[in-house]
Amino acid sequence: MIRRVVACFAALAMSVSLAVAEEDHKHVEGDGHEHAHDHSAKHGGVIEESGHHHVELVAKGGSIELYITGEDGKDEDASAAKASATVLADGKAAQVALASAGGNSLKGSGEFNAGKGTTVVVSLTMPGHEPEQVRFKLD
Repeated sequence: MIRRVVACFAALAMSVSLAVAEEDHKHVEGDGHEHAHDHSAKHGGVIEESGHHHVELVAKGGSIELYITGEDGKDEDASAAKASATVLADGKAAQVALASAGGNSLKGSGEFNAGKGTTVVVSLTMPGHEPEQVRFKLD
């Protein structure tokens, strides 16, 4: 069973297109001009890009918090977002449902112990957007 879950997780992870989030990089906005904005982790987590959003993951023990910002660097309303995470920690895979926690955040918990070496794959659907996936590796 674990092998099957790990194999599915590996296939999912390989299919995820990753973009490295740089601090203070520029995007070309709808007006055709480049705009710089800050990509630093405001909550002490790890930031990755997922299509149209920047996602900060804070994972400690058996809990996960996500903070969603738009391409413009502004907080996105996550109250109607749908999200889940697959957490691979200590050789075990755990599925975690993430629920709105107010503002731009989503939270969830499960039977895992997030720490160094943990991999988290998040599936995120924001209102008005196609589903997105992002992969995090905790160092």
